[in-house]
Amino acid sequence: MLLASSGLILASAANASAAACGAHKVTSIPGAEAEYRLACSNGNLRVYGWVKDTRPDGDFAALHVHSSSGEVRSAFADGMGKVEHFDFTFARASSAEVRLSLDN
Repeated sequence: MLLASSGLILASAANASAAACGAHKVTSIPGAEAEYRLACSNGNLRVYGWVKDTRPDGDFAALHVHSSSGEVRSAFADGMGKVEHFDFTFARASSAEVRLSLDN
């Protein structure tokens, strides 16, 4: 399916990574993991992939995408083993910061 690479760890409770068109990331924190790609076409940025809740702790996995155009979109996986697929398009953007965290 998708190949693994690593993101930048900012803290044990959250993981954030800035990425541009063509990037592919696999990232995890205790309780959550995600895999995503960034693609550009006609001045738009597409961010797509999945986020998974990996712990039965009452929290849910949250993936937040902050585009270079200022838009923010999020995907949530609630419940141990649940996977949420996402496919976001941002107009007039070529990069994004993607943050993986746990919310409750």
